[in-house]
Amino acid sequence: MRPRELIESLTRQQRIALIAVIVLNAVIFIAAFILLSGQTPPEPLIWPDTGAPCEAYAAASFRQQNVAASVTITREAMFVTIDGPSTQAWDVFSITARIATLGCGPYNLVRVDVPDPDGRPNVRLIYELTGPELQLWLDGKSSDVDLAERMRRQVYQTAPPVTPTP
Repeated sequence: MRPRELIESLTRQQRIALIAVIVLNAVIFIAAFILLSGQTPPEPLIWPDTGAPCEAYAAASFRQQNVAASVTITREAMFVTIDGPSTQAWDVFSITARIATLGCGPYNLVRVDVPDPDGRPNVRLIYELTGPELQLWLDGKSSDVDLAERMRRQVYQTAPPVTPTP
């Protein structure tokens, strides 16, 4: 059936209803277009860069505790790589409490990468704690033993150093 024949087959009341629906849709479309084009676009969300100052606070705190480490902080996590003994991971965990008082953190995840405690070459160990686990320990609601049990550990092997051939 052709569109013209379809329209002619409608009763007068059906044609009036069809025209009313078409006009109403046109009015809504034009009104929406005018409303949307008349507004200025919203400002983009700009998150403050808290990573850089917090990294500086953490690095200074590590130096004060004689912890040789590098730190990277994102909105969600704190990543620390220690070049000294693996026992310094505990210093890193306690330092997170100090920098939290400066407005840094709490972080969803604190990951500390340390040399292998057994001294194996080209082997490193990662300790991971969530923010709530660390906070319980910092508040004294969890002991060192509890924290050590909750810590996730992962051993990985690094590539051996490249030696030049003669």
